[in-house]
Amino acid sequence: MSNSKPTTIVDAFTSWYMKRLKSNPIQTKALTSATLSLASNVIAQGLIERRKIDWSRVIKFTIWGSISSPLVHFWHIILDRLFRNVKSQYAAWGKLIVDQLIFAPFINICFYVALALLDRKPNSILIKLYLDLWPTLLASWKVWPIAQFINFSFVPAQLRVLFGNFVGFMWSIYLTILTSKKNRIN
Repeated sequence: MSNSKPTTIVDAFTSWYMKRLKSNPIQTKALTSATLSLASNVIAQGLIERRKIDWSRVIKFTIWGSISSPLVHFWHIILDRLFRNVKSQYAAWGKLIVDQLIFAPFINICFYVALALLDRKPNSILIKLYLDLWPTLLASWKVWPIAQFINFSFVPAQLRVLFGNFVGFMWSIYLTILTSKKNRIN
């Protein structure tokens, strides 16, 4: 991009966002993730579930979005360092395998722990993990390996969390519906 002024609102926003990513990457990624988590939860409840918005649930998912994004940010740094000496065509595969076998279970465990703590039900953590972790991982492995392969292969490092946020937007809708159904059963 040249030093000329942005010509459209999209150019202006992109320029502003890239500057924010450079000056405050963690805060920018956390705010982006929180915003997309909020939007996906409202969409899931209002348009897909067709129910009155449960704002406490929206807040919980928004908080989760702000927590998960920094975790992903640092995870990507670890993966980049771990695979820095590997040829690029193999690095994406290596990152993908490590990501799905280590980080996918970790981040999903964190998700259920965070929700239980935000619900003020720490005693339910082990039960939620027992009932929900494996089905969630199985579902995630239908979506995230393809998304992460694209992410690790084609997306610049500073935009990988953002790309994951957009995939996560749809994933959050799924998780919202899943947790809602489980809460109605429990």
